[in-house]
Amino acid sequence: MKEDIKARLAAVGASVPRLLFPKEGVDLQKFAVVACDQYSAQEEYWAAVRDFVGGAPSALQLMMPEAWLGKDSAHESAIPSAMERYLADGTLQDLGEGLMFLHRTTTTGVRRGLMLLLDLEQYDFTPGSVSMIRATEKTIVERLPPRVAIRSKAPLEMPHVMVLLDDRGNRLMGAMDQIVNGRKPLYDFPLMMDSGQLKGWFLQEESVYAAVAEALTLLQKATPNGMLYAMGDGNHSFAAAKAHWNAIKQELPTAEQERHPARFGLVELVNLYDPALAFEPIHRLLIGVDPAQVQQDLAFDAENPPSLQQLQPQLDGWLARHPSALLEYIHGADDCRRLGQAPDRLAIVWDRFDKESLFSDVARHGVLCRKSFSMGSAPDKRFYLECRKIR
Repeated sequence: MKEDIKARLAAVGASVPRLLFPKEGVDLQKFAVVACDQYSAQEEYWAAVRDFVGGAPSALQLMMPEAWLGKDSAHESAIPSAMERYLADGTLQDLGEGLMFLHRTTTTGVRRGLMLLLDLEQYDFTPGSVSMIRATEKTIVERLPPRVAIRSKAPLEMPHVMVLLDDRGNRLMGAMDQIVNGRKPLYDFPLMMDSGQLKGWFLQEESVYAAVAEALTLLQKATPNGMLYAMGDGNHSFAAAKAHWNAIKQELPTAEQERHPARFGLVELVNLYDPALAFEPIHRLLIGVDPAQVQQDLAFDAENPPSLQQLQPQLDGWLARHPSALLEYIHGADDCRRLGQAPDRLAIVWDRFDKESLFSDVARHGVLCRKSFSMGSAPDKRFYLECRKIR
């Protein structure tokens, strides 16, 4: 890649990845698996995935579903060796440097995405950060060490991280659509478990890199408070990558710090204004409580609650004083209301999440409280497929 294009990408915190992809003949429907944090309370989903995959090569062998945490230590401990095996036996092959442009058919339409690297030096999840890449929700630092430990041992990065762009004019994805018009994609296949379709174009021309750099540069000039990228899904995974990089970079020579693969995170960029990118509020369910007493103590009506950003700190304080009570985060208003029908439960449901104010709210006021929103329903989440080496 020409140095001037590389420098223009670096100025907007981006870089072109060297991607690994399943070799020809691998069943991509069995290889691609949904993000590990989905269906965490539905072990039957993951049992069905395991049955569907059977003995075929699969990303299932390279990730740990949260539904299995603490329940399948053998699978977890085998992940690094599975990565090494897929590299050694050629299951994963080197595509070379390039960008992957995606069309993902979901329950809400076709969502565009662009896979590239973001520079972890440009990311800071600390509340009040003015970095180019920012967290949108509070990062729970206590959740990072196990993730850092996994990343430190893993030879591969296989992300479910989705990063948002404030691109109301559809500058970047519109340009990418024009570039791939009439081109044959590298892959186009149905995802398992009725999760839609995934199509990807692998792009290696310098003219494409230049077009991406141009679009991101123009977007950066219009950003509020210097924030070009906002974390969507996978914030804690990206934060773990940052923590891992901070831990190892001090031992590296300056020149190696500039190019070390662990300095970067592979992500999928998505336009906040993509018509198929649905934002939904994440609801709250209190368990083991007197519903009337909670509402009286906190002076609110669960049928017409105040904003989540106002209520959550009050809930946190109340829960600290009532350690026997539990708080669950529920996707889906109907599910939350159904689960809240028991006499010792209280469902708190919001009508909508205003995605258009996300960038301005984070830029002005800092991160939102944890579990403020979800980008679409579980079947629409990112599926693991492309990988890269990180050591």
